[in-house]
Amino acid sequence: MIFDPLELNYSKIRAYIDCPFLYRAIYVERKFAPQTPFSSLGLSVHRALARYHAGGRDLSDLLAHYEDAWLHQGYASAQESMEFYKRGSGVLENWWIYNQNNKAEILYSEKHFAFPFGKWLVKGTIDRVDRVGKGAVELIDYKMGFEGRKLEDVTGSLQLAIYAAGIERALNLKVVAVSYLVLCGPEKISAPYDPASAAATLEFIDRTAEKMLALEMSRKGDCARCAMRNSCPESSARAAASPAGKPLASGDIV
Repeated sequence: MIFDPLELNYSKIRAYIDCPFLYRAIYVERKFAPQTPFSSLGLSVHRALARYHAGGRDLSDLLAHYEDAWLHQGYASAQESMEFYKRGSGVLENWWIYNQNNKAEILYSEKHFAFPFGKWLVKGTIDRVDRVGKGAVELIDYKMGFEGRKLEDVTGSLQLAIYAAGIERALNLKVVAVSYLVLCGPEKISAPYDPASAAATLEFIDRTAEKMLALEMSRKGDCARCAMRNSCPESSARAAASPAGKPLASGDIV
């Protein structure tokens, strides 16, 4: 895939915010971090839910999609892989029960958007968009919730802010709420969305993207928590182990 510095998405911006060297390694030099048990599980669960929303009918469909979507990378042994597989299936079963008790009108799942903004093209993929009224929608992003989630995580989420701006500009829908659906609960954490906040979001994107374009490398992130710490020449934590039980670099994958 050809690297386009004028094409933006949340993952690119987040990587640069976390560490400019992480952004350069992944998006410019095309070096990729190895999977961890947590990132692999998160991707497997996320893909299972996406396939289920595209045409699943019952729990057996969901678990079948999970088996098909299972990623084997990132595990130290077959036993560890099986332990995480069982953990993920339990998460999905609990989500199924929650979903049956909290029916919603799902307008879109895995919805792609793109909108021009100055010289940039902002893209993204939204886990779920629910209709909550005439012309009004709720934006929902699935999170595994390994490290827990709070209301302030939703209200302060750059990801949700970018996605809300994308829905309004690319799909011409009115976003009235943004939410994390924490799968390890399961629990939905929601906050009202103020469309007036989009101006500040876009200004921040523009300011950050200019630094990305110039490859401004005047700072480093937390090397001990970076998934690239063992391969990055700037890393000060190559031999350091990750915090027990916590994913690295960008936290939750989904």
